[in-house]
Amino acid sequence: MDIPLELSFHNIDSSDALKDAVNGHLERLEQLHDHIIGCRVVIEMPHKSQKASGNPPDVHIVLRVPGKEIVVSKELAHNGHKKAATDAYAVLDNAFAVAASQLKAYRRISHGDVKTKSGDRGG
Repeated sequence: MDIPLELSFHNIDSSDALKDAVNGHLERLEQLHDHIIGCRVVIEMPHKSQKASGNPPDVHIVLRVPGKEIVVSKELAHNGHKKAATDAYAVLDNAFAVAASQLKAYRRISHGDVKTKSGDRGG
């Protein structure tokens, strides 16, 4: 990566285990694309609450590659996900899975493996 990982924690204690999990996910993303410019990850608890089980964390990822910025935001508390994971690691896994899927799709398009819709009409 050209720019080091930017990792922030809001309303949640920073943890080495969460940092390691983010770095592990980022290493897997780097195997999917040969040039990741930078990545910013924010893990936050939307509401400070004494009941951790009812307060799932939000995870926001901004992944920059040449020609594209991939943005993933997992805000489970605000979307009515009653059965959604409340564990920071599970939410992180889910967010990075979405980022990986978007990165793969972008790579296929940028390498010409996928035909894109064009405004031109053949005749």
